[in-house]
Amino acid sequence: MSLQKDKVEWELPHFKEAHQMQPDANSDFWSVKFYPYTEPGIDPVFAVAGGKRILVCRPPGKENTKMQVIQLIIDEDADADHYACAWSKDLETGAPLLCVSGGNGKIKIIDALSGELTRTLAGHGGEVNDLAVSPINPHILASASEDSTVRIWSLDPAHARQPCAAILEGDGHKETVLSLSFHSSGRYLLSGGIDHMINLWVLPLFPDINTGTDKPTRIYYPHFSTSEIHADIVDCVSWYGDLIFSKAAREHCIVLWSINGFSPTDRPPSPSSAPTTHDPNRDTRSAFSPPSTTSSYTRHLQFSIPESEIIFMRFSIFEGSKNSNPVLAFCNGVSKVFFWDLARFEEYFNIIDHLPGGKDKQKPITAPGSGPALDLRLPSASNPRSHPFLQPFQRRNRGGAVARVVREASPSESSSSHHTGSDNAAEKSSEVGKGQIDWAKSRSLWEKKYEMGDPLAELEAHQVETVKGLGFMGRQVAWSSDGQWCVVVGSAGVIGLLQRWEKEKSKQVAARPLVD
Repeated sequence: MSLQKDKVEWELPHFKEAHQMQPDANSDFWSVKFYPYTEPGIDPVFAVAGGKRILVCRPPGKENTKMQVIQLIIDEDADADHYACAWSKDLETGAPLLCVSGGNGKIKIIDALSGELTRTLAGHGGEVNDLAVSPINPHILASASEDSTVRIWSLDPAHARQPCAAILEGDGHKETVLSLSFHSSGRYLLSGGIDHMINLWVLPLFPDINTGTDKPTRIYYPHFSTSEIHADIVDCVSWYGDLIFSKAAREHCIVLWSINGFSPTDRPPSPSSAPTTHDPNRDTRSAFSPPSTTSSYTRHLQFSIPESEIIFMRFSIFEGSKNSNPVLAFCNGVSKVFFWDLARFEEYFNIIDHLPGGKDKQKPITAPGSGPALDLRLPSASNPRSHPFLQPFQRRNRGGAVARVVREASPSESSSSHHTGSDNAAEKSSEVGKGQIDWAKSRSLWEKKYEMGDPLAELEAHQVETVKGLGFMGRQVAWSSDGQWCVVVGSAGVIGLLQRWEKEKSKQVAARPLVD
């Protein structure tokens, strides 16, 4: 990373607008997903599901100054209560398909353009809490259920008579499954549930030999299983490359970790290699590392999410692109949206020792293979505004009072008020004269957001935005494919929109239909 990168690349979303679509009681929105099959920046349409209502919406753009509801679908089934939604598409026509599920255990496939129900998938023995579509085949859908199983479905019309392709059961989950995530290869599926378990399932390449028959493939053992990451109900899991993000209710943090020995470039392990020995004293089983290994996983970082003790609050990750950084987002129980720019950790690691008070105060930073050394050190206190996100702590005299001035990393960027760690460096701040940067205090504040040395330290958000005007509890977050829009939904039918690069909005391509 380079300090010469434009500030826009480090910008995080800011609150844009909010809407309350269902003000009546018991009208929470539980799930939101952006349509993933258009090019980034082209018509970033998203779906929202909750109760009997399913909405398809479009953020503000060149042709609309406010969020548009372009499709409103009311499920007339008496027992309809939707918790999850996911996008698919018809591979022949390109028509967008919306998959929804919830309390009645049915999965409904809806034509998003017409709003018509095209088919219903039945087979689970309880409510369906999450849906995920394979990243390599839009016809492959996974569902997580109260019946403690995960099912894999084929949406291919050729398999309409017997759409259930596989059942993941047996020695996986003992209680309700709440969350799913496909690896980018499509061959590995994560699941998390009420039993505190996180499982990794190795999948065949679908459609397999049993798809479309009355004997679906049965997978009885996950190739990795652990209850050690979390001590409470696991309600959100997600791949981030080959790493894993997960959270549990009442733990107030999101954990980034990895499975030791896991490599998607290796041939997927065979079903017979899945660990099957039941050992009540062993909370983690793995086919990716030897049984004698001290630990089968590695914890890397934890992210602080205060006021998030309620079950079924789900984060989302924008994985980044050529011109934008990866960002983790979460909305808590009091309308606050937390953001972490995951590229900032590497930037901080590369630069911190070269700032005043660091181990190397003189040596310029040389990027490998970059030619001559580039002096990327932060300039002196006379020019504290050069770095795009590190915020020096400076003392100035305002009306005789000593005030703390924190530079904004981007227009109107806010910072978290939730602090962990020690403020011992503040004791030295009195030694710093007015108009000077207090580097000891600056480093103390930065450590709370960017220091990666302790995997159990809870890192504060890099930015916190409040969804203004509407008090609500966040339930799920979603990102547009280009990372410009972040949408949060939750209790009382609230939809909140947050945006970055607003000045670039005029360059967007005008909205067009969802069909490719």
